[in-house]
Amino acid sequence: MLYAWIDGEKRAPRAKGERTFCRDCGGLLTSVMPVSNVPHWRHKVADCDSWSEPEGLWHLGWKERFDLSCREIGLIDEMTGERHRADVICGLGTPKATVLELQHSSISDDERIKREAFYRRSHRMFWLVHIHSESSFLGYNFGLSMDFQSRRIQLDGKTFAVMHWMGRSKQFIEKWMRASAHVFFDFGGYILYLAGEGVAARLGGPFEPGEFALCRLSAEEFLRAVHWKD
Repeated sequence: MLYAWIDGEKRAPRAKGERTFCRDCGGLLTSVMPVSNVPHWRHKVADCDSWSEPEGLWHLGWKERFDLSCREIGLIDEMTGERHRADVICGLGTPKATVLELQHSSISDDERIKREAFYRRSHRMFWLVHIHSESSFLGYNFGLSMDFQSRRIQLDGKTFAVMHWMGRSKQFIEKWMRASAHVFFDFGGYILYLAGEGVAARLGGPFEPGEFALCRLSAEEFLRAVHWKD
């Protein structure tokens, strides 16, 4: 976790040896000041969020675009006691509450479904998936698939482009098309909104196997969407 409460302030660690307690579980936290990664807090025993993953500069960069009060918010299922820490929640406690999960590493279908089931009980949910290396197999196939010219469709004032996944395996794009939350990709300096089943139907779908539709947004447009602003 990048932030914790220490001496009445929510912040990242500033020095080696700092200690504080997790406000969600009460467990002891110690500061970690790595040479090649961002400073963060580590539970002394085990993280109370079983979904916690290593975080780096990409996570930090996006979290810092939101007010500190929106970052790393602990939620608990009162019925089961299950607790998890959302990367970002905007509008907490209002009808427009939105969870943003930042996904840098790969994630299985089962894990995606579990997270959506937990966060979507009482929140709107967005995924932001980082396609972070154009030289990787996934990044290469993703870039090769980008076609914003051949088949363009206007919907609700936005331009969607229907394209075909160029990789041999369609597992990645099909997994995210099945998501029950809104899915965005961070790739090539743009945010790309993936048309889920409902939007795909309005675009003339269902699509052929391997087909998918994206809408290109700026970072500012994406941030307005998370905040639920026009």
